[in-house]
Amino acid sequence: MIYDPPTRGARNMAVDEAILTAVAAGGVSPTLRFYQWKPACLSLGYGQRAREADVERLHERGWEIVRRPTGGRAILHRHELTYSLALPIDHPIAAGGIIESYRRISDALLSGLQALGLQANADRMTDDAHLTPVCFETPSHYEITFEGKS
Repeated sequence: MIYDPPTRGARNMAVDEAILTAVAAGGVSPTLRFYQWKPACLSLGYGQRAREADVERLHERGWEIVRRPTGGRAILHRHELTYSLALPIDHPIAAGGIIESYRRISDALLSGLQALGLQANADRMTDDAHLTPVCFETPSHYEITFEGKS
């Protein structure tokens, strides 16, 4: 039997999912987690088709591919700081619709970044017409950007 250890990307997703499960069960307080990806990793949203990714090219570069337990489009995680936030469904930050709660989360993260002296922004997207399979190619609603990059 050959043991194929999970990739770092798969471990990141497993940790996020375990924290979410524990928070939802009431065993853990709401949790904000920050981490980086090494090596680079393409994460696909849970409903995204894997055929949209060039897996061979990713592997040629030594990059990983993983599926996120959340939705959205593909994200190439490279040279970034990623965050995950696990909250109970009835938490005030999660109240209302997705865009409304995302705005509250963005506002809080922006406040923290600005307190560190970074000039980051997060605005409501005005045009859905340019969506592609790749997240952050165009900012989504209240996506945090820094120096024009998501």
